[in-house]
Amino acid sequence: MADDVTANQNRGHEVLAVTVALFVAATFAVILRFVSRIGIVKRISADDYAMIVAWLIAFGLSFSICYGTSVGLGRHEANVREEDHAPLRKSQYAFLVLYNPALMATKTSICLFYLTLAKNQQIFKWATIATLVVVNVAGIALTFLNIFQCRPVHGAFQTTIPETVKCLDIIALYLSSAPINIITDLALLFLPMPILTAMRLPRNEKLILIVTFSFGAFVAAVDVVRIAYLQDASSSRARGTSGSSLVNQQDLSWIVSLSFMWSAVEVDVGIICACVPGVKPLAAKFFPKLLGRIKHARESGYHHHGGGDARGADRINSNPLATPPSSPIKTRFTGMGYDNDVNGNMDSLDFMTTPDMNMNDLPHSDTARTETEDINMVDFLNPPKSPSFNKQDTTMTASSTKARKGSMTVFDFVDMHSPKSMVRMSNRESIPALCFVTILFFLWGFAYGLLSILNAQFQRIVEVSNAQAQGLHAAYFAAYFIAPLTFGRLVFNKWGFRQTFIVGLCVYGTGTLIFWPSAVLVSYPAFLVSNFIVGLGVSTLELGGNPFIALCGPPEYAEIRLNISQAVQAIGSVVSPILAQKVLFKGVTNASSLIDIQWTYLGIALFVVVLALIFFYLPIPEASDEDLQRLADEREDVNSRKVAGITVPYITLAFGVLSQFCYVGGQEAVAGVFLRYVDIVRPG
Repeated sequence: MADDVTANQNRGHEVLAVTVALFVAATFAVILRFVSRIGIVKRISADDYAMIVAWLIAFGLSFSICYGTSVGLGRHEANVREEDHAPLRKSQYAFLVLYNPALMATKTSICLFYLTLAKNQQIFKWATIATLVVVNVAGIALTFLNIFQCRPVHGAFQTTIPETVKCLDIIALYLSSAPINIITDLALLFLPMPILTAMRLPRNEKLILIVTFSFGAFVAAVDVVRIAYLQDASSSRARGTSGSSLVNQQDLSWIVSLSFMWSAVEVDVGIICACVPGVKPLAAKFFPKLLGRIKHARESGYHHHGGGDARGADRINSNPLATPPSSPIKTRFTGMGYDNDVNGNMDSLDFMTTPDMNMNDLPHSDTARTETEDINMVDFLNPPKSPSFNKQDTTMTASSTKARKGSMTVFDFVDMHSPKSMVRMSNRESIPALCFVTILFFLWGFAYGLLSILNAQFQRIVEVSNAQAQGLHAAYFAAYFIAPLTFGRLVFNKWGFRQTFIVGLCVYGTGTLIFWPSAVLVSYPAFLVSNFIVGLGVSTLELGGNPFIALCGPPEYAEIRLNISQAVQAIGSVVSPILAQKVLFKGVTNASSLIDIQWTYLGIALFVVVLALIFFYLPIPEASDEDLQRLADEREDVNSRKVAGITVPYITLAFGVLSQFCYVGGQEAVAGVFLRYVDIVRPG
């Protein structure tokens, strides 16, 4: 009876159908992209060549899956014909080798496309380069690990692996590398958003633009689904049941079939999403009425500014200081499906034509271009350099200052007016900013509570020594000596509170994702690294959070504000261990179940990324050097006093460091060591 059931189980048909359908869709998207590039834009860029490479590798990937379904992929090992075992192993090996290069080529194409947007955006440029480096370094490393997964290599093709052949656990390797894919997916999704949302466009046009670049969210979602199937395959193999007691532990042809399918879906969806921007010129040429509705809305006067209120446009138009210089591009383009109006305004997606030109090549007069000239996306995304003004031309009268105060920076979806200086705020004015920053206090308290429980679980499961257990906490707090004195200090001094919060959240989110491979590999060194990275992120948040709370509002209430925020941190430290013990880590009892924490930390990482995005758009108040100097001058009397020849600020700093050391040391001693000490001296 059992043999009849397993004989009829076959996932091969659905794996074949989905793989073929998605690859055909990806092929169609690539064809449309190159028709647009060659036939309309008449230019091929570096990102297009990378896309050709990605499609070729995706073809090999899809072919290996399709061939695999013909020789037993999707069936139980017991039902695979004897002569098909060797071809099946070869198809699986081909898939494993091609998967990472396919993703690497696709993401490289996207990064190269982003670099053409970054002519005058230095932060965006270097962030894109960093993402490109991570994508390629990780992709190359994982590719070589897959090629040499067995020693000797031919062991990967053998049906029965002899004892002399040593092979990596490929499922564990793929689960361990999943955070890299998620991090790069999120980076590619959010990197262009600040540029796109900062453009002054009518709401409908900006919405289409942002949605076009947001297709990458589908890739991240598919990656999460793929990981779920990988984890299910890992758990099934560990149980030796594959969801049923009818199969053995080595039933890989059945276990990995859906994981392979979703991996192919991830690659193909990535190619489709990467091709969407390049298809716009083709759509504009053959479906002009589709985009014409947006142009008609613009010409009808329905502009949306600020929070979507047309009155924002009136305020801007009434203020000559808020009016940007006119664009140097004042031409009408023909034969490409779009045109510029007389004021040089472009349609919402004209930059998608993406030929590579330098800003220096742009004409600096109102003379029309010829019909054969290409338009550069940089012309659209980067405003022209403002003309130089004489010093006397920039002098502001009282009336002009008043008019400028009423203006706003338009981000269309969010009214991002410049906030008042934090040291000049009243208690009422400072409440919104204080509430948002206090969320960070809760976050690092919550992180510390989870860390304590997870380390305790890890110590119990892996049976590490007491010294190693303390090493996990030492790695976390060692980061407090590194981040504030290195990149944290640099970001804080150069860009202020907002960017410090964003960098801290991003580093913290990266650290939480690294807990994932640590749990999969059940590796003590990996847990040390993940604890250290989380500590880097949390210490960066504290570097900005504490002085922000102290400075934001009247100085006489600084201690009260700090105590309230620290109380919220304490709530996070108390709530997270209870939540971890009762809900999040309740089922973590052995090494195989330790992997279940990945969903907890994936949720935390996504929450942290969203929070970083919110902080980017929040009008976080800052303090200028002049404001801080004025504040210091007001306290000059106190700050200049000396005790035993030492100025008061140095004495209070020393006492502050000592009190923090005693507080954290006492907290760690009681929470991490005291209970184990009692168990040793008074067993039972």
